[in-house]
Amino acid sequence: MNEELCQQARQYKEELVLRLFGAQSFAAGTVEENQTPPSLLTAIPPGSNIVGFGFGTKHISGGGIDGDLAVRVYVRSKRPRSELSAQEMIPSEINGTATDVIVVGDIQAFSRPTACGVSVGHFRVTAGTLGCLVRKTNGTPGEFILSNNHILANENNASIGDSILQPGRLDGGINPPIAELTDFQPLNFSGGSNFIDAAIAQVINPGDVLPNIQRIGRVANPPMTALQGQSVKKHGRTTFLTQGIIDGLAEDIAINYPSGQAKMEDQISIRGTAGGNFSNGGDSGSLIVDTLSNRPIALLVGGGMGITFACPISPVLQRFGIEIL
Repeated sequence: MNEELCQQARQYKEELVLRLFGAQSFAAGTVEENQTPPSLLTAIPPGSNIVGFGFGTKHISGGGIDGDLAVRVYVRSKRPRSELSAQEMIPSEINGTATDVIVVGDIQAFSRPTACGVSVGHFRVTAGTLGCLVRKTNGTPGEFILSNNHILANENNASIGDSILQPGRLDGGINPPIAELTDFQPLNFSGGSNFIDAAIAQVINPGDVLPNIQRIGRVANPPMTALQGQSVKKHGRTTFLTQGIIDGLAEDIAINYPSGQAKMEDQISIRGTAGGNFSNGGDSGSLIVDTLSNRPIALLVGGGMGITFACPISPVLQRFGIEIL
């Protein structure tokens, strides 16, 4: 490890912490010789969108790097400036060096068991969201995960028994797989009607998936029928915990998939609260629940321009003969 670079990085990060949080105890020179410097992370207030700091090459849109060094700020999600506190406003530069805000979500060691509301996907799919844990109502043994066809069954281009990775391939695709594809409702790309975009996969090792959803908790049964103006929430791979308002109950919408266009009917539409988006790419498959009761309402399918579309959960449960754990 380059000791000189590490010392330089520490100075930049200390200055960043001072500007953001006024953490004077982390200023250069406060650590005695031969003592280990205190962690700068302790200056981050609980619940902050900021989860870490760094010093490295600057990221550019599209996933590349531009070669210049930058002071990095790791955050759970990119949020509108209107939603940020003064302590979360990242300065554009630190002592003449540019800053770089990098979205990493809630950093976890990829281990078992996992809660729901996290990255998952068919081994050929980038990544979506593990909606919830379910079981068969006919007594068939085993536990199953519920998500979209286009997440677990690769838009019909999958075979029963295919490997399901958690996290999804885009997020590391940890092997061995967490589940095997069990059943999916085929998507009609030929102009016919679609009412659900859903699939289930059996958990390989029982207990590897917990019934609670990250930052939401345990789902409360029975399911609810959506109501106009109802407050809802979800936890998804990309935007994590968000709240929204149901503003449409019988929406017919053409959704574009890589495999073609699917005409979805009788969908629910949702808008995010406080001017933010309810969902974004990678959140597909999230279970949408009532804000107060945690009762399930819908399975997130997709969206655009600030509107999210989801299929009601009851037809999904009926199609597969399942109930939410």
